[in-house]
Amino acid sequence: MLITLVFDFVSPFRTFFEWLSHFCPDLTTHEQKYEIFCIYNQFLNCKKKKPHREYKKSLCIYVHLVWVYKKKSIFDLYMFTTGIQRIQGINFFFCRHLSKVKKKQIHMIIFCRKDMQLQQRKQDEMIIISDHPLELINAMWYHGGVVDNEDVRVFSQNKSYEDKTIAQLYLIDDVKCNGGMQDKSNSNYTDTSGKDRKYVKEIRVLVSLFGNSINEEGLQQKIEYHNGNLELVIKDLVQQSIENEVITNLLPLFKQVQENAGNEDSSKSIQKEMEKTEIGETKPGINLQGYCSNGTCLASKAKLPVWINIGFDNITFISDKASFSCPDCKKSTANVIIKAMFYNSEHSICASGDLIPVKDNNYQCSYTIKPGLSYELKANKIRQHAKSIEDLRERSEYAMNITELQKYEITVVKPPSLKGNERLLEKIQADYGGDFNEAFDIGRFTILCDNPTKLQTAVAVMKKARQFNLVVSEDKDFFDKQSKTHYRFHNIKLYVSKHDVYIEMQATLKNFTTLEGYTVIENPKFSHLFYEHIRAWKPNNQIEEELKQASDKTLTKINDIICEWINTKEIQKIANRYKPHSEIRILKPPQLKGINEEEINSKNDISLKLIKFVYDQLCKFNPKEMKGKAIYVILFEYFKGYIIGEMNPASCADVISLLKESRKQELEEDTTISQALETYIPLQANNYPYTDDDNNKKSDSYDCHQYIIDSLREEKEETKNEQQQVIILQGKSGAGKSLFCRHLEEALWELYASGSITSIPVYISLPKSLQMKQINKEIIDVIRENISFVFILDGFDETFDKYDKNNNNERYFYDRFNLNEWNAKIIVTCRSHVLNDEDIKSVLIGSKNITTTSIIYLWPFSKEQMNGYIDKF
Repeated sequence: MLITLVFDFVSPFRTFFEWLSHFCPDLTTHEQKYEIFCIYNQFLNCKKKKPHREYKKSLCIYVHLVWVYKKKSIFDLYMFTTGIQRIQGINFFFCRHLSKVKKKQIHMIIFCRKDMQLQQRKQDEMIIISDHPLELINAMWYHGGVVDNEDVRVFSQNKSYEDKTIAQLYLIDDVKCNGGMQDKSNSNYTDTSGKDRKYVKEIRVLVSLFGNSINEEGLQQKIEYHNGNLELVIKDLVQQSIENEVITNLLPLFKQVQENAGNEDSSKSIQKEMEKTEIGETKPGINLQGYCSNGTCLASKAKLPVWINIGFDNITFISDKASFSCPDCKKSTANVIIKAMFYNSEHSICASGDLIPVKDNNYQCSYTIKPGLSYELKANKIRQHAKSIEDLRERSEYAMNITELQKYEITVVKPPSLKGNERLLEKIQADYGGDFNEAFDIGRFTILCDNPTKLQTAVAVMKKARQFNLVVSEDKDFFDKQSKTHYRFHNIKLYVSKHDVYIEMQATLKNFTTLEGYTVIENPKFSHLFYEHIRAWKPNNQIEEELKQASDKTLTKINDIICEWINTKEIQKIANRYKPHSEIRILKPPQLKGINEEEINSKNDISLKLIKFVYDQLCKFNPKEMKGKAIYVILFEYFKGYIIGEMNPASCADVISLLKESRKQELEEDTTISQALETYIPLQANNYPYTDDDNNKKSDSYDCHQYIIDSLREEKEETKNEQQQVIILQGKSGAGKSLFCRHLEEALWELYASGSITSIPVYISLPKSLQMKQINKEIIDVIRENISFVFILDGFDETFDKYDKNNNNERYFYDRFNLNEWNAKIIVTCRSHVLNDEDIKSVLIGSKNITTTSIIYLWPFSKEQMNGYIDKF
């Protein structure tokens, strides 16, 4: 790279920053500029003691800075200045510095005046253009033989110097000096000896060369000191002359520059960085930066630049005669445009006078807008350039084979294959309206990083993708800014020019990815499969619309957990609510009743497929880690709230909780029963009814409570048959049947909690119309398919007449309430002598032999029980 430095010593401070901004545009940070500025000020703020040495040292540092900081080996250095005295002084410093630089590093060095024109040069040669080339050559020789005779050609306004070698040049000047000084009659030198005559000749040449800056006596002494070696004398005189010129000419200039710098204290090691404020924001497409001219606009008063987002469009304007809407005051008073920036687009820009517009598809390109010019800007959305889907697949497949990234040790996960045709066609139709040139994720790379810092580095490296023969054409940062689904990643579109196709690359953390083989998330496919179910869903009615919206919110909540948009403590709180399916037993949704999986898949009903998917996940997913448990909780709450219904039980645990709460409420409302349970005395029963003649003397009676408990346990242990068990408990009015039922219900709840039985007790007061504890009818079918019960039907005698007088044989009590469809054992209580064997068949059970019935009879208290009851009071 050829670098040209234009430096005018007449005003070095101003020109320094002009050079810095024009020729070093990559020095963008304040720290870089400050570093150079401090070194430059060493040149300005030198000490007064021996100033010429400090100036020499500082200027050499400054020139050295150019070589070292830019780290280049080839330079063109144009030094424009005025006055031969300045040329002499400046040449001294540069030539001295050049002695420290290898000759091969210097391509061309030119010292000339402002009015001189740059001459055509040959490659790898040094050209000197000057009115006084000898001074330059002598300075170069004096400081280490920077040049050789063969390396130098001389161009000068004095044609006698042109195209001469150094030896010829000295000869020309020597002849001129000798010829011009030949005046023997006026000569002050005597020919007393050969030595004196020789020195006279040298003195004449030196006087012609240096003028009156040194007297002849001094010349005589220097020649004698160097034993007549003219070269050493010239070097000594050149150094003396230059040092004098530095003091007399350069010092006042530097003082003036220092005064013009004002009170700027650049010698400090720390400077406060000035805050850069801009109004508005940049968005995809065309963005213009300029100034508002509205006097009432705050941005205008503060002289702050504003960003105007145009988007994807085609616009023309004159830079200082524009009329765009200011983002602050909302008026069309943004008249002066200074910069154009294209973001995530294919774009072009053309200024008046340009024959060919500049085109690019880099994700972010900025252009300086020059005053007075007319500009035309175009920005289009990034699109593929394929001719067909097959063409797009072929280009993408070739592009996925790039290996440039692996050369730089960037870990990249590549998909095993591109998307299938069926899936691709469906996605193109659903997401892009059939336009395949809007599809970019046919093939997708993924960069996985250990932490956010490494991720930031990887993204920064990718943005330098041109070194990989790629172009970053779009960058969407969804790592610090939430995406629609809250998945956390950087999404980058890479343009592979070799195949003229765009491919996608996502960068995220290993803790956030759901890629199999790389993820730490349990059930990694779940979130993507859930997304696929709802991605292209277009609801047909209000119910589906509500389910779709709830599904979208659930997906974002799940991704909030996976990608840690919520902190670990909040995730742990959610996970603490987790209970496995084996414990709560999820109920199958009523929407799936009577439909098998094949029928569900054949139907074009997204909501039904979604319900089946969610139910299956809840039944099969058994998480062990915090994130997995939290995801399960979010999914179950969605299932309960929007699939089952918030008021309905979604699991067996919900049914149990509902029944327990209902029982608690009933007992609180029926204080008589509550108090009676506290004084409950176990009842005796027998397989035949009690008569007054028995007088409670027979010893074959048994504890009614224990008998029923044992019967239920035996049924559990036996192999289940198709017949249901019905126990009919008869007793006289006031014998304690209702209280016994409540006591039995309480005991059965305790046995269920301990795992001794698996059936849930339900006390039903038949006179209260068999209302099933306010459970929604739509869910009753699901409950009876999943839960076994013990129904305690109290007071059948009070409804017996209704069914006894009904001649419709299809309306038996047992059939009327579909008791045969329940996985239940049934205990029926009624008064003595109400039901006989015939009544049981004709009214209660029906003629179908689908139940086994047994009748037990409550016996009244014995004397011992009476005494015990009295004692409880």
